[in-house]
Amino acid sequence: MKIDGVDQIPRAGAENAPLGGPGVDAGFLAALDASPSPMWLSNPDYEGTYFNRAWLEFRGRSLAEEIGGGWITGIHRDDLPALDGYADALAAGRPFQVEYRLQRHDGAWRWMLDSAAPRRDSEGRLVGFIGSCVDITDRREMEETLRHSEARLQQAQEAAALGVYDWDIIGGRIDWSPQMYRLYGLDPASETCSDPLGLIAAWAGRLHPDDRPRCERELRQSIEGDAEQLAMAFRAIHPEQGLRWIEGRGRIMRDARGRALRLTGVNFDVTERHAREAARERSAMMLGMSVEVAAIGTWEYDPDTRQVTASARTDALFGLTHLGGPRPLRDYVERVHPEDRDALQISLTGPIADGEETSRLYRLLRDDGPPTWVSTRGRMVRLSDGSRRLIGAMTDVTAAQQKAEAREAALEHRQTLLAELNHRMKNNLHLILSMLRLEANRAERPEGIVAATERIEAVADLHAQLGFDEEAGRVGFGAYLEDLAARLRRSVLQGTRIELECRVEPVELELDMAVPLGLVVNELITNAIKYAFPEGRGRIGVTLRRAEDGSVLVTVEDDGHGPGETREAPSSGLGSRLVAGLCAQIGATIDSRSLPGMRHEIRLPPQR
Repeated sequence: MKIDGVDQIPRAGAENAPLGGPGVDAGFLAALDASPSPMWLSNPDYEGTYFNRAWLEFRGRSLAEEIGGGWITGIHRDDLPALDGYADALAAGRPFQVEYRLQRHDGAWRWMLDSAAPRRDSEGRLVGFIGSCVDITDRREMEETLRHSEARLQQAQEAAALGVYDWDIIGGRIDWSPQMYRLYGLDPASETCSDPLGLIAAWAGRLHPDDRPRCERELRQSIEGDAEQLAMAFRAIHPEQGLRWIEGRGRIMRDARGRALRLTGVNFDVTERHAREAARERSAMMLGMSVEVAAIGTWEYDPDTRQVTASARTDALFGLTHLGGPRPLRDYVERVHPEDRDALQISLTGPIADGEETSRLYRLLRDDGPPTWVSTRGRMVRLSDGSRRLIGAMTDVTAAQQKAEAREAALEHRQTLLAELNHRMKNNLHLILSMLRLEANRAERPEGIVAATERIEAVADLHAQLGFDEEAGRVGFGAYLEDLAARLRRSVLQGTRIELECRVEPVELELDMAVPLGLVVNELITNAIKYAFPEGRGRIGVTLRRAEDGSVLVTVEDDGHGPGETREAPSSGLGSRLVAGLCAQIGATIDSRSLPGMRHEIRLPPQR
């Protein structure tokens, strides 16, 4: 039997079966044979039932050799595992795509992109699949060439001499390797490069004017902040080689306080790699705009007729019925949110040069819910007939836009919290000034200044516990007490036989409560150390817990001498007045008892 002059021989045992399977007439098969692309039909059992003339000519085989499972003999054996997804799609009755190598009649292997869709009868039952193959060998070879090029580039970068630098920030010295000077076209013997500030200025002078402010800002923020790594990409203008793309990587070493000590790293020229990546991005963009994949909608706008030809995905985003052909631009513009409509229409109908790209973010109206955010991008191209088209793609970015809005709200909330912290910091500084004035009014005693310094250190320690997350303005008071005890053991208790024990539970307090309470505890501990142990031995205990009613209990007790023996009485002296005043400030009560020794229990009422 012949169709369009090609031998069509059904497989053995199927003499009476309709060619191509049930429900397939000769007219449909003739249409398949007219297609220039290799096409095929299969039944639901994974068997080929028909292959068009383009397929048979490509393979150089007859229909009898290909139908059933014969076509599998033309698949490269290394690509057979890729057909597992084909089998799964057949079993599930869903569309699929697979890439494999198919042997041509001359023995050459060609890469094919095989796309198939299910065929169903009038009652919706699966009767088989129809597939079409596109030769993608050139694309695969280009991708392989790009991969090899990237591998060679990586090897070249590893073997090449990189520009290395070492900046001793504290010592005020910068060491550059010879390659670093060559990278920027600088003379190491010049007077400009003889000192760190001059060398940094010379480096900044080589940067592209559009990149210079950003690089200087990123460098400064990395050093002044808490970053451990530095990564920058920028353009440099070499006096001989012109514009070059540079990437830098560095590591920042810091001391225990977080101060930057040294910045060491490398710079390397990535101009060639950047050019290849830019070319690959352009190719990927054009490829992505030529087909409709996943959730990307494509469109084509004719500026002369103001007609838009859109994919089904694009029409679905606009809430329009897909026509498969052009429709007026106004049909789409009417579905755009009124606040975004004018700007979008101007961007499409205004003058656009050949090759110029456009991008826009706007909202689409929905009949059944809030607007949908879409991002669209297009490029004006000139076709072979001289006409112009704006061709583009669009995606639904509603989720990303919602996240961005949430981040903006969180940032605004953070700024509000920081402003509140700044206000509280000012209040605490006024508290410190008040204490210093109180000391200044006392009789001339050097130890008064020491006492004031200790109190200032207590406030500073509390601010060190301050967090800047969603709970900004709150202090881990238990951690503060542990740090305070550790500091006292290392300083004033060093070499003595006075033991300081600290047992605390995790308790967080507002900063304006924590600072006065911290000063009270610091004052009581310091008083005990100074006056309770004339023999130089004893024990001080500090506890922190939260009571069942939510109040906070802090206890400071010692086994030394009681008041009236060697220490200041609870009701006299600057320290006692300070303790009483601070407790009153935060609404706390203090119960002081002689055991012998002393026991002070401070109760802070439940916080909101």
